[in-house]
Amino acid sequence: MTPAFRQMVKTNSRELFRDGKTAFFTLVFPLLFLAMFLGLGTLTAGSSYRMAVISASEQTAPIDNLKKVNGFHVEKWNKAEPPRTGDLAGYDAIVSVTSTSATVVIDPGKFGALKNLRSALSDSGISEAHMSFTTPEGGAPFDPLKAALPTGLLMALMSIAFFGTATPLIALRARGTLRLLGTTPLSRMTFVLAQAPVRLALVAAQLVILGVVAVWMGFLPLAGTLRLMGTGLLGAVMLFAFGYLIASRMRNAEVVNGLLGLLMPLILFSSGLFLPMDMLPSVAETVSNALPTTYLVDALNHDLNAAASAHSLTADWLILLAGTIIFGGLAARLFRWDQGEGR
Repeated sequence: MTPAFRQMVKTNSRELFRDGKTAFFTLVFPLLFLAMFLGLGTLTAGSSYRMAVISASEQTAPIDNLKKVNGFHVEKWNKAEPPRTGDLAGYDAIVSVTSTSATVVIDPGKFGALKNLRSALSDSGISEAHMSFTTPEGGAPFDPLKAALPTGLLMALMSIAFFGTATPLIALRARGTLRLLGTTPLSRMTFVLAQAPVRLALVAAQLVILGVVAVWMGFLPLAGTLRLMGTGLLGAVMLFAFGYLIASRMRNAEVVNGLLGLLMPLILFSSGLFLPMDMLPSVAETVSNALPTTYLVDALNHDLNAAASAHSLTADWLILLAGTIIFGGLAARLFRWDQGEGR
């Protein structure tokens, strides 16, 4: 480690937290977003829900386990005909159970019951991979608890990559600091790599916090935390490369902050976090499939959502690696100490 590298690491660490807005959006905002979703799911979980269970006569475990949940009022479906498609027959949810699987049709406004439903069905011997949850209209019910984890992590990674990487670099260019650095023997590679330690440390801290929350809530086995760390770090490096690409030429931080503020919710909605990919219009699905963040969300689903991911984890990681190489290569080629630089 050269003295120039050590000095740049210290300088970049101070620069990252010099601006209060940068510190807020990098550290506090993602955690507030996570807390909002977790609070929404937790507050609604204590409500009262009326449910009917359709099962064979010998399958008593699902009904027994569901009845144990505080706030669940459960009865066996006692009509001769099964419920009509899209009709909850006055119940908040109808649970159809076989020996190995379960299908739950639930009122979309009753998402507070989802976590306890999953837990009770798991206690009955049904794996989450064989549980299906739909609304009467056939859509996927919104689960704030499960959406909070990957959403909070993606928000944290984008905040550090955009507001904690692109914005400070653009501010340095606007103040003329990059132009002065360009007149020194400092290489671009040393300058870029020196920004990595503090940002990767922030990412590691965010991953640890989210991993603890996920394990505590039962959404992530302890053995899965290492794989989550790998996905998070790879996704962070890809987003950092994109942040460097944004900052490679720009010099107006306020304009870029406004654009990034619009870009972040678009990425969240188009990456499959809130709507299943097969529910998107064909054009939107095509655009979504072209975004590396879609594969980051898919990789997170392997661990945080226990969801049926569209791709293998290896394929997701390879796409993230390819995105890192493409964005990083373009950033290295386009980066200028100053807009007027001719070299």
